[in-house]
Amino acid sequence: MQAIIELKVFAVSEIIGNRDVGIIMLSDKGATMQIAVVCDKLMKEEIGLRLSKQKICNTLLPEVLVNVLKNQVGYSFELIINDIVDGVYRAMLINSETRQSLSLRASDAILLHLISDAPIYATNTLMQRQAVPVVPGSPSMALPYNALSDDMLHEALKSAVEQEKYEMASTIRDELKRRGKL
Repeated sequence: MQAIIELKVFAVSEIIGNRDVGIIMLSDKGATMQIAVVCDKLMKEEIGLRLSKQKICNTLLPEVLVNVLKNQVGYSFELIINDIVDGVYRAMLINSETRQSLSLRASDAILLHLISDAPIYATNTLMQRQAVPVVPGSPSMALPYNALSDDMLHEALKSAVEQEKYEMASTIRDELKRRGKL
């Protein structure tokens, strides 16, 4: 099994100028490195609800179902963010007893972690490739191009050209070419 690093979710926000896209920020337990997982507006709102510890969450269907699994069935699991493909992080839900795994979106794994308190990890390989250092007190973080969806990259390319940021446009174009989307 690959080496893993335990994560903690510390914030959810939106990309400036795009209310339909959320960014979920996670760091290692020591808060030395962090990754950002892109999500849709609905997931941003769901995660925001859990991070703000709204009382209503106790009666929402996901919380109720997790309680049924934990208390009546005795199901325990862990979550591992293990890959990124064309700007979309991938994760696995792993049964702690049988080690059987199911694939799911990383944003869903993060939501499940917040609901269930099941541990969430990232593979060491993924963190080495994707993580950026935590800058204490900084309200933002660098977001690698390979962590953006195709649509987001096309928008970023258009914006970079309009703002005459040609070096940035070239880097974005290269990422789109690598994905075969240009």
